[in-house]
This record gives sequence, C-alpha cells and structure tokens, in this order.
Amino acid sequence: MIGEPVDVAVLEPAVRVGLITYDHNLLRFRHPLVKSGILQVESTVRRQAANAALADVLQHQPLRRVWYRAQSIIGTDDAVAQELEATSTELARRGSATSAMTTLERAAQLTRDPVQRGRRLLLAAELAVGVGQADLVARLLDAASVQSLSDLDHARLEWIREVSGESDFGDPRRVLRLVGIADQAFRAADVDLGLNVLVTAALRCWWANADPSVGARVVALAEEHTSAIDGARYVAVIAMAEPLHRGLVVDRLLADVTPDHVSDPEALLLLGMAAFAIGDQPRAADFLDRAESRCRLQGRLGVLTKVLALQSPVRIDLGDWRGAVAAVDEGRRLAVDTGQPVWGSGTMASDARVHALLGDVQRARKLAAAVEASAGPRRNACLISIVQLSRGFALIRAGRHLDAFEALKRTFDVGDPSCHAREALSGVTYLAETGVYAGRRDEAREIVARLEVIALTTPSPILHTHLSYARAVLAEDSDAEELYASALQQDLARWPLIKARIQLAYGSWLRRQRRAIHARSPLRSAEDALEHAGATLWADRARSELRAAGERQASREESPLKVAVSALTAQEMQIARLAAQGLSNREIGECLFLSHRTVGAHLRSLFPKLDVTSRGQIAARLSTYDGSSLA
Repeated sequence: MIGEPVDVAVLEPAVRVGLITYDHNLLRFRHPLVKSGILQVESTVRRQAANAALADVLQHQPLRRVWYRAQSIIGTDDAVAQELEATSTELARRGSATSAMTTLERAAQLTRDPVQRGRRLLLAAELAVGVGQADLVARLLDAASVQSLSDLDHARLEWIREVSGESDFGDPRRVLRLVGIADQAFRAADVDLGLNVLVTAALRCWWANADPSVGARVVALAEEHTSAIDGARYVAVIAMAEPLHRGLVVDRLLADVTPDHVSDPEALLLLGMAAFAIGDQPRAADFLDRAESRCRLQGRLGVLTKVLALQSPVRIDLGDWRGAVAAVDEGRRLAVDTGQPVWGSGTMASDARVHALLGDVQRARKLAAAVEASAGPRRNACLISIVQLSRGFALIRAGRHLDAFEALKRTFDVGDPSCHAREALSGVTYLAETGVYAGRRDEAREIVARLEVIALTTPSPILHTHLSYARAVLAEDSDAEELYASALQQDLARWPLIKARIQLAYGSWLRRQRRAIHARSPLRSAEDALEHAGATLWADRARSELRAAGERQASREESPLKVAVSALTAQEMQIARLAAQGLSNREIGECLFLSHRTVGAHLRSLFPKLDVTSRGQIAARLSTYDGSSLA
C-alpha cells in the first residue's frame, strides 16, 4: 500500500525474472525499456506518490528534489515553479542545457500567471535553439504566443523567431529592428536578452556584408552598454558587425583571453567567431577546437553545428584540408538534425571550396550551385562570396587561369553580389597567382593596392599574410627578392600552406633568374608541405620547377602510410584520431554521437587500410605520420 514502509525483499520477484539487479547502493534495470514499461503500466496516482517519496529522501540534493517534487503535482504550484526556474539557471550554468530546458518547460506548466508562464516558455525555447531542437522551439513558441506576454517578452518572441529561421539577409531594416529590440531590452534591464539580440543583429551584418552605417549602429549600441556586457558577446558583436574597421580593438580584447580558461562552449564559439571575423585564423582554431570538445562533452549539438561550420573554413585557410573535410561532413549532417539551415548552407559552401582546392571540380561545382540556389534569394553575401571563391579555385584546378581571375575578381568588386569584404581575403593569394598566369598583373595590382589601404588600419592576420605573398608575386623583378625575403621572415608556423606557396613562388622566381642552385631549397620545402596538405596541383608545380632547376632525383612517390591515410573516409579519420588518443569505443561514440557498435564497425574497416590488427597499433602507426592531424 502507498505510504507503508518497504524493504529490499519487495525487489526479489523482479530480480528472479531478470528485470532488475541491485547491490547495496544502486538498483539497475536490465534495459531502459524495462524502466519505461514499468512506468507506463503504473497509474498516475502511484507515479505521483513515487515522485513525492523520492523528493522526501533527496533533501540534501536540492536540484533533484525539486524535480521529483514537480512531478508529484497536478495543477499549478507557483512556489515549486519558482524553484524550478532557479534550478534551470544552475543547470544551464553547469552546461546541462537540455535539463535546464526541460526544467523550465515544467516550471511553465506549474505557473498560474499567464505572463510568467509565457516568459518561462520563451526561456525554454531560447535554450532549445542552443541545443538544436527545432521542432521543440516551434512548439514552445506556439505555446508562448497564446499567453499574455509583456512587451519585453513579445520582443523576446520576435528575436527567437528571427534567430531560429531564415529570411532576407540583405534587408537592413531587419537588423535595425533587432537593434531596437536590443535597446528595449537594455532599457528594461534585461541585459541577457539585449546581448543575445545584438549578437543576432551583428551576425546578420556579417551574412549580408551590411552597409557600414548599419554595422556602426549595432556597435554603437554595444558600446553604449559596455559596462553591462560580458566579454565573449561584446567582442563577437563588434567583430562581426565591423570586422575590419574594429580589427585592432577585437585583437586587443582577444589577446586577454586564454581558451583553456573558458569552459562555456557558447562563449568559446563567440570568441572563435570574433577571431574568424577579423581574420585571425590561428586564434580562431584554438577557440573553436576547445569549443568542439566542450560541446561533445555536454551534448550541445546546436552549438556544435555552428562550431563545425566555422572550423571548416578556418582549417581550409590554415592548410588542414583533410580536417576541413571531416568538419564539413559532420557539420552538414548535424545542421539537418538540429534544424539550422543557414549553418548547413555555410558548411556546404566550405565543402565546395575545399573540394575545389583538392581537385574534385565536379563535386565543387554541384555544391556551389546548391548553395547559390539557397543563399542567392536570401541575399546572403557571405555564402555567395564563398561560392564564387570555390568557382575560382575550381577554374585554377582546370588550368583556366583567365576565367579564374575573372571569377575571383568579382569577390573584390563592391558592386557585385558576391563581394564580401572579409570573406574575399581568403582569395587574395589565388587572385595574385592567376593575375600572373593570365597576364592580368596590372588589374591584380590595383586590387592589391586597395587592400593595402585597408591593411594600414587593421591587424587582420589573413590580410597581412596574403598580402605578403601577393606583393612579391606581383612585383617587378628588381623588387621581388626583397619582398620574398620579407614574406618568408614572418612567423608562418600556423600558416604552413601560405609559407609553402611563398616558397614555391620564390623558388620559381630564382630559377627564372638563372639561380637554379639557390632555387632548389625553397622548392624542396614547398613540395613536401604542399604534398602533405593535399595541394597536389601546387606540389606538381614544385616538382616541375625542381626538375627545371636541375634536380635529378627520382620522382618521390607517396609513402604507403600516406596512401593508407588518404584511403580513410572522413568519419574513419575522426575515429582513428580519437582511438589514437586512447579513447574506448564507447567514449568515441559519445564524442561523435554514434553507437559503440558503429564505432567498432568503422574500426574493423580501417584496420586493414592502415595495415594494423589492434587499436594500440593505430596510435603507433599514426605517430609516424609526419605532422598528421590524426595523431
């Protein structure tokens, strides 16, 4: 009977039939479906009584106690609802976003006041956006919209609909409307809402390559409330709204933050986004790599989707093309699963760019067309610019240098739909290269001259690094050697692909100056680095230049290990990397959101490819792969 004391003897029948096991501390169900089945056959009264009993014995665990207390109630209970809201704040602080969201929804169900109920539903919807549950976001917003919302919560509703949907990014009125909502939130002392709305407004500026006056409005409001703004969101707002104009300020702010000292994956994402926006790809990689590990640890799939979407272009720019392929493969899948089409399109655009560089021209063109069909009507200048870059890269791989130059030139033309002031910087070296090959050196110099003016006011690493290549390649012979020397004196440790391409260009220039012996050293270094990156077109050029410079060694063939690694699929590469770090199948599955059986199947597939028979050998095998991103 309910309310009577019991002892462990009541469990014996269930133990005998194999439904449960228990020891002195824990009771375990044989399978989760057993637990579910037991709950389903019990009456509502018995389930409520069980939850009340659990609440009574969990007095020293307040977070669990209030949850079980809430499950024992029919109707409303404002006191328990208030406790649940406080609990959700603590759960969110600990990184348990899904639990916080569920707790808030239950708090709303127990709330008598429709204004409070609507606010709690909207807070739950905000968390649902972060974990990527699009269907739940829609359901919570529908439930909130029929409540008696305050003016501020109407603004919150409008913002969540904006951040979770797609619209015309080229309409500046939408950004200005968001600025108005943020201002309303700040004036009502809802700092969190104001910050979140400003981040959305700044991101729209980024997608649209917004008019400078619009970005300035976003930044002005952020600076007006600087005293109330936390570091990650503030720096992300000013970086995305005015990426080049505010580059120096963002650089100083980021210099004060160490990734290892930040544990919140959303803050790490925002810091990585800010670094990416000003073109500091090495620093962006550091923030985003830590964000990825924290997202996997906490199950933050919605945030992980965005992290992967940004990791892929960062890895492309830094020459880790294999890592970029792995990021786009997982990112595209997660974007569908979490209902984030804008980020899915961004990942697809990076997919087109990396495969154009790798030489899979047909795939690159197909992906570019798909992204353009989606992004074009929405005037997403960022994605259209990436698509245009991928087309230029594909034309370079096809040997059509004049067409490639014309395609890349468009991304620097302010009047062209594919122009994006910051995204175009990833194409500067390729524009200079094709300008030389196509006999359009003067036109390329004019574009580089305009970029030199921008470089005077921003420390953007991607701009300055690419310009060092372009200056040397486009220079007259009388100035070239000094410019090549200056370019190679930079710290390019985190930019190995750019360094290799400078070495290739310098070695080629030395050979043309009849200094063949001097040309061989930079050409050899370039060949090795380009081959490792998968930049086969440029590696072939380096080999051709070496032969022309009198290098008589036999053609270097790929090692068996390089061939083996290249045979791995993107997911096999991820699993190999994690297995090499000592993770178990179950731990790898948790990181990649796969079952341990699926991980085991992938390991059995990659063993023969790497010519190993155990996971221990994977680590040893990959440790010999020079500079591998897998080990």
